[in-house]
Amino acid sequence: KKSNIQKLLTRLLFGFMMIFGFLGIINAGHLYVCLLVAFLQILTFRELANVRFKAYKARHVPMFRTIQWGWFYTAMFYVYSDGMQGIFMYFSKTNENQIASLHTFLSFSLYASMFCITVLSFKKGFYKYQMKQLAWTFITVFMIVFQMKFAIDNIKAGMFWFLLPCSLVICNDCMAYFSGKAFGKKLINYPFMKLSPNKTWEGFIGAYIFTCIFAFVYPLILVKFRWILCTLADLDNDPSGATCEIDKVFLPEEYDIPPFFTGILGIESVRMLPVQMHSVLLGMFASLVAPFGGFFASAIKRAYDIKDFDALIPGHGGIMDRMDCQFIMAMATGVHYTTFIRPKATCQCR
Repeated sequence: KKSNIQKLLTRLLFGFMMIFGFLGIINAGHLYVCLLVAFLQILTFRELANVRFKAYKARHVPMFRTIQWGWFYTAMFYVYSDGMQGIFMYFSKTNENQIASLHTFLSFSLYASMFCITVLSFKKGFYKYQMKQLAWTFITVFMIVFQMKFAIDNIKAGMFWFLLPCSLVICNDCMAYFSGKAFGKKLINYPFMKLSPNKTWEGFIGAYIFTCIFAFVYPLILVKFRWILCTLADLDNDPSGATCEIDKVFLPEEYDIPPFFTGILGIESVRMLPVQMHSVLLGMFASLVAPFGGFFASAIKRAYDIKDFDALIPGHGGIMDRMDCQFIMAMATGVHYTTFIRPKATCQCR
């Protein structure tokens, strides 16, 4: 049995390995990052599908695994439609509308086929079990596929909008762990959450403070790499990013300080990047809301009496154990971007 020091060292070692590997893939470019997201989705679905797997019942249910993975890949095909249409149009410069219509038709054909196959697979004596498995499959597909669609949209908007939320969640997770270890149950004795008895108020509050500070400073580092700020469309024309148009949120502006604080701070204005404030807002979300993804994952593990979703990463568990907060964070960033950074054009319908 490992001591606490050995567990901490193992966690730190593989944590740093994951971070450096992640940064290496980021540096490789957008295509490799998209492939990483898809690969992580596959591994996460595998782990969640295994949670409710019962071998003795699955043996008597026809095409049990095939149906689960069929629904998953059908959703993946539909959600990744924009990227696939782009590939189709790259090889065929004409009939773009026909290509889009064909893809919609193929997505619907896959859905209809899976629907019929699922109904035909129902077997007497196992209806209840199959219905529960089907409901679980749909829940996991929604969490893994449809939420992570925003991650792909964030990548296309610029690597900044993918790297920022991922880093905020990682920072919050690390700071919650270390703040909890250092101050846990020493300042506040009231239990934090019954779902996660090891979590403490000190860890939650400490993570909030450190994540907000990190969120304010981190954009100053990222803006030094111009290609990270460019959209995928701009990089298609110039892979170096030297000629892409930089969004105004990445350019410094002068902000007046309210008179009340002027007397305290001794300055009347401050110069900063607008994106720093956007980053702080996302940092607050990463600290206050995203952790509920982890609490939800804890509820799943308690419901099915498992410690981790897998043992793939020593000291960390499975992919789901590390991705549980990233799903809603990617979604929040996508919504924030399309609402406050580059709002979508309203429909001029008549």
